[in-house]
Amino acid sequence: MTAFWAGARLVRRRLVAASSALGLVVALLVVLVVALLERRTGSRLATDRVLTGVALGVVLPLLAHGVVARALSGRRLDDALAELGRHGGDRRVGALGVVVGLGLVLAVAGALIAAAGVVVVRAPADPLLARDVVTSTWIGALAGVSYAGFFALGSTLGKRGGGRGVALIVDWIAGAGAGAGAVLWPRGHVRNLLGAEPVLSLPQWSATLSLVVLACAYAALGLWRVRR
Repeated sequence: MTAFWAGARLVRRRLVAASSALGLVVALLVVLVVALLERRTGSRLATDRVLTGVALGVVLPLLAHGVVARALSGRRLDDALAELGRHGGDRRVGALGVVVGLGLVLAVAGALIAAAGVVVVRAPADPLLARDVVTSTWIGALAGVSYAGFFALGSTLGKRGGGRGVALIVDWIAGAGAGAGAVLWPRGHVRNLLGAEPVLSLPQWSATLSLVVLACAYAALGLWRVRR
């Protein structure tokens, strides 16, 4: 458990900085600007376009990629824990602490980004605002957790964890569809939860299960690839 908390503290130490907070602020500002533009259209689909488009389709994956890269100092997951290994700690347990810490950070970020998009488009008079804010918040949080595991796994690939960038591109391209090629990536299931075309015509509830399973699978594979 000492190694686990060492990994979690590593995330906190590297993310508690003004530049990290600035990244979240910029992400929120981008969502707010796009949401204001969509609000002016008066379309009933404005909220859906904000959430599936800029908020959880672009901003959150980019932010998650940057957060994971910063927490690991731009290195591989196992290399970021080299000091722990030199002191006799189990790097896999430490990596678990890192992944859990990243999951918590990105769950909060995803929830804030999704909620901000809904509030700006729909406040203050929409009678369904509270319900939709709650729904979008947990979807954003689940998406954040899934991307934390996804980019942590990507960080075990390549000399300096360059698999993170490859993972981002694959998610954008393959996850944008609704066929079998979208099953293994977060994007398609997040879009399903938001009411877009479902992956393989699966029911909406299955997207929640898929994201939970994928998050666990990404984390497990990433930990398996970390050298003890």
